[in-house]
Amino acid sequence: MKRLTCIIFILFCFLIGNSFAYPSSGGMDAPALKDAAEEAGAEPAALPDNARAEVRGGEGQAEALLEETAFDGQDWKLMLINKQHPIPEEYSFTLGTIKAAGGNMKCDERIIKELNAMMDEAGKDGINLAICSPYRDLARQESLFNRKIKAYMQGGMTYMDAYKISSQAVTVPGASEHQAGLALDIISDTYTVLEEGFADTPAGRWLEENCARYGFILRYPEGKELITGIGFEPWHFRYVGREAAEIIMEEEICLEEFWEKYL
Repeated sequence: MKRLTCIIFILFCFLIGNSFAYPSSGGMDAPALKDAAEEAGAEPAALPDNARAEVRGGEGQAEALLEETAFDGQDWKLMLINKQHPIPEEYSFTLGTIKAAGGNMKCDERIIKELNAMMDEAGKDGINLAICSPYRDLARQESLFNRKIKAYMQGGMTYMDAYKISSQAVTVPGASEHQAGLALDIISDTYTVLEEGFADTPAGRWLEENCARYGFILRYPEGKELITGIGFEPWHFRYVGREAAEIIMEEEICLEEFWEKYL
């Protein structure tokens, strides 16, 4: 009996001690705590008026920046021309005259101002650039393309094989940027052939470094052959406008990649 009384006394002390080990939450029960938490999170703290104005101003600046860098796929400067995207039949433009290596030649008159500025600036840096192939009409493009095919076939290739390899060097008629008056083949007074070695000349390096300032891009860069469908051509420059050109050259992408990313 005495032993049972001791056990009961020990249990009583344990229960009393437990009640003091965990203090209550300010007299609130569980539902009350939940209500208080929900009330605290129901409304965010109010911003001062000047802070709200700053937030709205920041949003406006971001939107303005996006608008400034937005590009339009209908912009003539950005027209994508390749085997998959031939020049639209309804596309038209006005030709203007430029001084070229073979005498006066033609290109889209809208690019002449920037082209002349680029040529003049290169001259100030001791680089004498020369344009050897700007605008070509459809008949001229067909002649160049067929001549290339014929040369390969004389070497023993079938017509289809010759066509395929020719299209990697000479753009298929109807899909040439030269026909749109937006592309130019550029050489120099010290390197007068259209070869990859032009990239390592002072003129080739100057063009790659500075062309974007005047709205031009190296249209068929090295390493992008599988995307453009054309081999590396360090002499072929295309006008796209200064803003797009700076992005393309800085990011080291081609026009096809620019379209995928920005249009």
